[in-house]
Amino acid sequence: MSGPGTTSRTVYLPRLSDHALAIAAAMRSLGVPAEALPPPDRESMTLGLSLCRGRECLPCFFCVGDILRKCREPGFDRSAAAFFMPTGPGPCRFGQYRVLLQMVLAGQGVGPVEIVSPTTDDSYALFGEDPRRLRQRSWQAIVAVDLLAKLLHETRPYEVTHGDCDRAYHTSLEGVVDAFEERGVRALARALRDAADRFSSVKLEGRGTRPRVAILGELYVMLNAESNLQLVRTVEKAGGEVLLGTFADWLYYVNWRRRQQASRLGHYHDSLGALLTDLYQHRIEARLTRALKGALRHPPEAPVGEAMKMLRPWYEPDLGTEAVLTMGRALDVARHGLAGIINVLPFSCMPGTVVASMAPVLREARDRIPWLDVVFDGQEETNLRTRLGAFMHQALQHHRRTAPVERAGAS
Repeated sequence: MSGPGTTSRTVYLPRLSDHALAIAAAMRSLGVPAEALPPPDRESMTLGLSLCRGRECLPCFFCVGDILRKCREPGFDRSAAAFFMPTGPGPCRFGQYRVLLQMVLAGQGVGPVEIVSPTTDDSYALFGEDPRRLRQRSWQAIVAVDLLAKLLHETRPYEVTHGDCDRAYHTSLEGVVDAFEERGVRALARALRDAADRFSSVKLEGRGTRPRVAILGELYVMLNAESNLQLVRTVEKAGGEVLLGTFADWLYYVNWRRRQQASRLGHYHDSLGALLTDLYQHRIEARLTRALKGALRHPPEAPVGEAMKMLRPWYEPDLGTEAVLTMGRALDVARHGLAGIINVLPFSCMPGTVVASMAPVLREARDRIPWLDVVFDGQEETNLRTRLGAFMHQALQHHRRTAPVERAGAS
């Protein structure tokens, strides 16, 4: 199943985030049996860690633990199952997850289990009877969940009644998943319009008055609340509003890099394919964003190409890895009244370490914006609240210092 074809196997997706629920629904809408695994927890992390050498990164522990836990369920039939585990080239250990997973499953007596591994080399071309449509619907799913998350994070810090926004989000997420059963982007747009109405009915107080903090960095740790110890909620409890990096941004970056490399090597057919993919992705994102009827207050992120241009005076984007996306995006969003940036990374993550080493330069480029690097290794961070408290104090001071200038400029 690593390429186009048909299958009757159920594809199980590790729960990186709620995006997995929508992507699984997109797969089912095209006749591919699919199911998102339960959210990772301490049990799955401990299980994964016990079967690895300890030198792997945190997302690996969670993914191995989640998949093995599924394989150990009573009645599990490996001949009727396949696990979704993307891969990619380069120095990141993410490219070896698939190999490690096969070794672990074999060592645990599970036997050979099929693993679906789309790669960054072809911008995650998928499988099934119609791989192109599956890729398009998966993109629609990712954008829709990203938009719901933005709506939640812009709204929840200001809710008058605790829990209203979480309820609106989960109901809206169910609507997005159900929309794929109707097999059309129109149904998805309707689900997002309903979400906008749902959030608009939530009573708010003081919206937009908190310092806004971006959480960027390694994709899994950034999006997975279990691995980052509920960092978004922690920032909100400390008085901030969060701008969380998106899943879509990573796919935009993968496609941008594919296009750059194809042009450099003279592979013009591949470059054209990447360009057409990019145009489709932006068109769908614009259409689904319009469906929210202006419910989002903040401007959208700049295209990845523009973010890379912002980065180039300080760091060469052609060096690649997730580091350049994090740094370019930090420079981009810091232009729009941001009060602080948190760079999250798994312990010993090379791209995340590169970002941390460049933080002083990036801060200087954006008015010495407060910056916090947070490393996660699966253990409870006893000093996280202390460090975050100091950071949020700095963010509040930065917010108070820069907000009058922004308001004057806006007028």
